[in-house]
Parts: sequence; structure tokens; C-alpha cells
Amino acid sequence: MRIKHKNKSIFLDRDGTLIKAIKKSKFKYRPPYNKKELKIFEDIKFLKLFSKKYFLIICTNQPDLKRGLQTKVFNNFINNQIKKKIPIKDIFSCECLKTEKNCNCYKPKTDMILKAKKKYKISLSESYVIGDSWRDISLGQKTGCKTILVERDQNKVIMKKKIFKPDFIIKNFRNLKKIIK
Repeated sequence: MRIKHKNKSIFLDRDGTLIKAIKKSKFKYRPPYNKKELKIFEDIKFLKLFSKKYFLIICTNQPDLKRGLQTKVFNNFINNQIKKKIPIKDIFSCECLKTEKNCNCYKPKTDMILKAKKKYKISLSESYVIGDSWRDISLGQKTGCKTILVERDQNKVIMKKKIFKPDFIIKNFRNLKKIIK
């Protein structure tokens, strides 16, 4: 018997999408490591408009936890600060390094979304992935979700290269009203 998936989700990247990422080099960004560096984008409050029809679920790569560059306590602090602003249903986090051979969760690998699909009976074809990088867009494409790239300062260089083709590009979360009904 086939399971009917009727719930819908907006899968959200965290660093660079919901919070400001910190520049390491021309193409590399990292999460904040302390409260002084943490800046939550104000426009995330517009995601509340969709929380009655869509589960808001964060899918995030956090290899700096394994590297010891960020603490679990501070990582949880960031997540809790976001939860104070928008109703997050769940957070799926990959702490693997992208070079780990047995990892199935480091974006754009699909494990985080597939686990959420199973746990919450989510219809991926009616769901969205929103992020600021090619990894997020590729993840959405691999799982059959619609993809939305949010243009933040840190992805301007990537955008110029046109490496990937999201379904939609927005300047900020206010623009979602034109896309998600």
C-alpha cells in the first residue's frame, strides 16, 4: 500500500539565508561563532505567513561543529533565536565534513529532506527549498521540490556565474507572496 503524503514544507537553509554568514574568503562563508557575529535577517518574519499551510523546516550543514570551530551550545543558541522569530517545525542538521565517504546528509545530498518527508508525511512536489547557494538549489532539484534562491550579499559572486538554475529568485522573503500561495 502506498503512503499518501499530504503535508507541505518550506525547507530552509540557515546560514546565509535566515542569518548572515561571515565571509572567510572570496567564495567561502561560515556561520557566526559568537553573539557579536550573529545577525538574523529581519525579513524572515514574512515566513510566518506560510506557517499555517507549510511546515517550516531547517536543513543545514554544520561541519564547523565537528571541526571544533563552533560549539553545540552556540549552534543551539542560534537555532533558538530563529525559533523566537518564526515557528520552526524541526531542524535537520548535518555535522559531517563534505569529504566523509559514508555521509548521506551533507547538502546537496538528500538525507535530511528524505528523513523529514518520512517523519512528517510531506509531499515534496508541493514543497519548496529556499537557500542562498547552489547546494540548496541542487538539494531541492534532487528531491523534486520547487527551488527558490534568496539573493543575499554573500551569493552575488555565485549568481554572476549562473552555475545553477533555481525555479525562482527573490531579493528577500517579502517576495515570497508572489510565489507561494
